[in-house]
Amino acid sequence: MPKRFQDILPEAPAPVVLEEPPAEPPVRRVILHVRDTMQTVLNRFRIFCEYPYRPSYDPDSHVTADDLANFPLEEEHLAELATKHDSPDSTQPPPPWPFTNMTKYNSMSWLNTGSNQKSEAETTRLVDEVINAPDFSREDLRGFSAHRENQLFDKASSADAPWNRDEWKEVDVDIDIPSGVKNVPAHAFKIPGLHRRSIVEVIKSAFADVSARDFHLTPFKRLVKSASGVITRVYDEVYTSDAWLNAHDLLQKQPAEAGCKLERVIAGLMFWSDSTHLADFGTAKAWPIYMYFANLSKYVRARPSSGACHHIAYIPSVSKFNVVHISLIYLSPSSFRTVSWIHIWLYQEIAQKALNYPLSSRTDAADLEAYA
Repeated sequence: MPKRFQDILPEAPAPVVLEEPPAEPPVRRVILHVRDTMQTVLNRFRIFCEYPYRPSYDPDSHVTADDLANFPLEEEHLAELATKHDSPDSTQPPPPWPFTNMTKYNSMSWLNTGSNQKSEAETTRLVDEVINAPDFSREDLRGFSAHRENQLFDKASSADAPWNRDEWKEVDVDIDIPSGVKNVPAHAFKIPGLHRRSIVEVIKSAFADVSARDFHLTPFKRLVKSASGVITRVYDEVYTSDAWLNAHDLLQKQPAEAGCKLERVIAGLMFWSDSTHLADFGTAKAWPIYMYFANLSKYVRARPSSGACHHIAYIPSVSKFNVVHISLIYLSPSSFRTVSWIHIWLYQEIAQKALNYPLSSRTDAADLEAYA
């Protein structure tokens, strides 16, 4: 009979192969992950939040209209904010500090203010504001040297440098500069003056500070619902991103510390670096590395008075001596181009020392030869 006319009867499932149970059955454990999800109501802009885990604290609950509005506040409130955020360490002594008298102070102020090319108007200002000043004295300017007075000001400014407090440590940075020439070994150099402090201690200090009340410890999705009922995802903060949500979910699934019932949260770290001057005038400058907490809203981090910026390191400058010394060692045509690699290797070593970040792959001699 052709197969198309055959009636195939149903067949029972294949039997399960049963194995002999062991003499002592193993202890079976089941890890149950419970999500207490929640959703907020719509605000006037029809925006709401969706939490995969119920938050233990809502930092937005104490946000006032003054925190959101961009309009002049009452003078009493402004004075309160100034008193709250101004640091006493940033207050400089009154003039003529750091110079010996007001005549030198006025002269140095004139030198470091105004245009770079002194015009007739600038000269008139010098006469009116310095020479004709009531506290001007010609005797105070005997042996006057602008370079020496600038050095005095830089020394006084460095005495109040931030690394002289808050448990800063100064270490040397050892770098190996490849020669860029085949079979020529690399040369070791020591760059002094890296000021750094522990990131862990900064995190502890930040979470113990009053500003930690603005930290978002539980990530969520921000959504907007249109009048027609269409829901759209809003991407606005780091703690509302999928990356943070997934990392938080993985963290909750990790085994808890023995005897610890504390909440497990993520501290999001953001880094930035830029060279800056230490004073309104003078030649002292520094290259700090800043750290921000992504747990704070970007609107809070952007406020200069929020105190959201934390200094964790100050990059040392490469002196002219190091540059000349390396240039004399490398006699190849690419020697001066090789000098620029001092900064590349310096920043890599700083990433290890200041950020405690393991570098799996670094620039090596082969890259330098290709660069040369």
